[in-house]
Amino acid sequence: MRTRHLSLVTQEHSDTPSVKENALSPYGPVRAGLTTSQTTPNQQLSELLNSLESVVESLNYKSFTVYDTLTIAIEGVRAALSSTAIDEDGIST
Repeated sequence: MRTRHLSLVTQEHSDTPSVKENALSPYGPVRAGLTTSQTTPNQQLSELLNSLESVVESLNYKSFTVYDTLTIAIEGVRAALSSTAIDEDGIST
Protein backbone atom coordinates (compact mmCIF):
# COMPACT_ATOMS: atom_id res chain seq x y z
CA MET A 1 0.00 0.00 0.00
CA ARG A 2 1.31 3.35 -1.00
CA THR A 3 0.58 6.58 0.95
CA ARG A 4 0.64 10.06 -0.40
CA HIS A 5 2.63 12.63 1.50
CA LEU A 6 1.62 16.25 1.78
CA SER A 7 4.32 18.80 1.34
CA LEU A 8 4.29 22.36 2.57
CA VAL A 9 4.36 25.06 -0.03
CA THR A 10 7.08 27.54 0.72
CA GLN A 11 6.78 31.25 -0.02
CA GLU A 12 9.00 30.96 -3.07
CA HIS A 13 6.70 28.33 -4.61
CA SER A 14 3.44 30.05 -3.65
CA ASP A 15 1.20 31.73 -6.23
CA THR A 16 0.06 34.25 -3.61
CA PRO A 17 2.10 37.46 -3.64
CA SER A 18 3.70 38.40 -0.35
CA VAL A 19 2.85 42.08 -0.81
CA LYS A 20 -0.83 42.96 -0.87
CA GLU A 21 -1.71 44.93 -3.93
CA ASN A 22 -4.83 46.86 -4.83
CA ALA A 23 -7.35 44.94 -6.90
CA LEU A 24 -8.54 46.42 -10.14
CA SER A 25 -12.09 47.73 -10.10
CA PRO A 26 -14.14 49.93 -12.40
CA TYR A 27 -14.82 52.09 -9.31
CA GLY A 28 -11.17 52.69 -8.44
CA PRO A 29 -8.54 50.73 -6.50
CA VAL A 30 -9.86 48.32 -3.89
CA ARG A 31 -7.84 46.38 -1.32
CA ALA A 32 -8.23 42.66 -1.81
CA GLY A 33 -10.79 41.17 0.53
CA LEU A 34 -12.73 44.39 1.04
CA THR A 35 -16.22 44.90 -0.26
CA THR A 36 -17.65 48.22 -1.23
CA SER A 37 -21.24 49.25 -1.62
CA GLN A 38 -22.07 51.51 -4.48
CA THR A 39 -24.36 54.16 -3.03
CA THR A 40 -25.62 57.20 -4.81
CA PRO A 41 -25.25 60.70 -3.34
CA ASN A 42 -29.00 60.72 -2.61
CA GLN A 43 -28.69 57.49 -0.62
CA GLN A 44 -25.73 58.89 1.30
CA LEU A 45 -27.64 62.09 2.07
CA SER A 46 -30.67 60.09 3.15
CA GLU A 47 -28.53 57.98 5.52
CA LEU A 48 -26.91 61.14 6.90
CA LEU A 49 -30.30 62.78 7.42
CA ASN A 50 -31.62 59.70 9.25
CA SER A 51 -28.54 59.71 11.47
CA LEU A 52 -28.91 63.42 12.22
CA GLU A 53 -32.62 63.01 13.00
CA SER A 54 -31.74 60.28 15.49
CA VAL A 55 -29.13 62.49 17.18
CA VAL A 56 -31.54 65.45 17.34
CA GLU A 57 -34.24 63.23 18.87
CA SER A 58 -31.79 62.01 21.51
CA LEU A 59 -30.60 65.53 22.33
CA ASN A 60 -34.19 66.78 22.48
CA TYR A 61 -35.07 64.07 25.01
CA LYS A 62 -31.98 64.89 27.09
CA SER A 63 -32.78 68.62 27.06
CA PHE A 64 -36.30 67.96 28.35
CA THR A 65 -34.87 65.74 31.08
CA VAL A 66 -32.49 68.51 32.14
CA TYR A 67 -35.32 71.08 32.02
CA ASP A 68 -37.55 68.86 34.21
CA THR A 69 -34.73 68.33 36.71
CA LEU A 70 -34.02 72.07 36.84
CA THR A 71 -37.73 72.88 37.31
CA ILE A 72 -38.00 70.42 40.21
CA ALA A 73 -34.85 71.89 41.83
CA ILE A 74 -36.19 75.45 41.50
CA GLU A 75 -39.51 74.42 43.05
CA GLY A 76 -37.62 72.83 45.94
CA VAL A 77 -35.58 75.98 46.53
CA ARG A 78 -38.70 78.17 46.37
CA ALA A 79 -40.46 75.93 48.88
CA ALA A 80 -37.47 76.05 51.22
CA LEU A 81 -37.21 79.83 50.96
CA SER A 82 -40.93 80.43 51.42
CA SER A 83 -41.02 78.38 54.62
CA THR A 84 -38.39 80.67 56.15
CA ALA A 85 -39.83 84.09 56.82
CA ILE A 86 -37.45 87.01 56.55
CA ASP A 87 -38.25 90.30 58.28
CA GLU A 88 -37.51 93.80 56.99
CA ASP A 89 -33.98 93.78 58.44
CA GLY A 90 -33.11 90.57 56.50
CA ILE A 91 -33.16 88.39 59.62
CA SER A 92 -34.92 85.05 59.36
CA THR A 93 -37.56 84.34 61.95
